[in-house]
Amino acid sequence: MSLEHAREFVKRVKGDPDLLKQAASFKTREERRQWAQGLGYDFSGEELKQASSELTDEELELVAGGGCCGFTCENEPHCLRGDH
Repeated sequence: MSLEHAREFVKRVKGDPDLLKQAASFKTREERRQWAQGLGYDFSGEELKQASSELTDEELELVAGGGCCGFTCENEPHCLRGDH
């Protein structure tokens, strides 16, 4: 497993609206991790959580505005996606 794979996966998903939409459709990190493995990425749930938390200044601004990244929310009360 690899933190670097998790970072590459997060970068790829953030750069592809279709993949981002797919990633946001999963209800758990484990479902997302298994989907990512099907795309050729091998990392643990904890590595995905760490890679997802490494946000750029622009991403931090979005989070501060209340947006949901689609990676780490699992029925969190602060999540505004509305699909929980």
